[in-house]
Amino acid sequence: MEKDDVQSFIYNLQKAGPGELNHFAVTFPHGNEAAWRRFIKGAYHQPITWWIGIFQLQMQMGMWGFRYRSDASTRASVLWRVTRPLRDEVRDGVKGEDMPLLSAIVQYNLKHRKADIIGRLIGGQFTSYASMGGRFGSKRLPKTGKVVGAFTNFGIASYGAGIQAVGKGLQTVEAVIQSILTGRPEHLPDDYCSNSDVQLDKEESEVLGNLESALSEVMSLTQVKPDPVPIKEFCSRPENISLKGVCR
Repeated sequence: MEKDDVQSFIYNLQKAGPGELNHFAVTFPHGNEAAWRRFIKGAYHQPITWWIGIFQLQMQMGMWGFRYRSDASTRASVLWRVTRPLRDEVRDGVKGEDMPLLSAIVQYNLKHRKADIIGRLIGGQFTSYASMGGRFGSKRLPKTGKVVGAFTNFGIASYGAGIQAVGKGLQTVEAVIQSILTGRPEHLPDDYCSNSDVQLDKEESEVLGNLESALSEVMSLTQVKPDPVPIKEFCSRPENISLKGVCR
């Protein structure tokens, strides 16, 4: 169903003409819902951040051409850099210990943005999240950029949320996490962690576990790259067939 939705989206987008296609490709990370709805044509079972993740990954893989691949790689690199504090927490932390940065953000959001979190994480907007009972196991944040073999819809939507934050120019780890948790990329107040408790309660621990799983996939997805194209396949493409010194 999701593959059909994406194919239908691309078909509708291509019918809009080169100018509008280019405008979409440049502005899609901003998450302008009105522009997206024009092309989705009824495929509403995934949030806009899922769609952002899909097209960001397509561009990273070179499916939209070199120009957009370069732009997507830049966004992915920025997101990888911004999330470094989380990898540092894993590297320096004690195994099994709660991550203080994530814990503080979770506690703040459950106090001030609980409705947003429930709507995004528990409300069934992510089909794979709902079908798996609300948990993705005990995956921990990766210490390297190693890519895992499969990703959930929830992970792709979380990646899209991170890309949306970067697309809006918000380059702090707090803004990225805020976008993943609530769907709204925004800065947190400077004192958001001043009143955080040391111990997380059951609900906070549940959200923290889901957030860690999402971030694990987000950081892996930043490292997705296309495999090298065999020279025979490269030279079979009409735009490359006459390249001197390569295909001739």
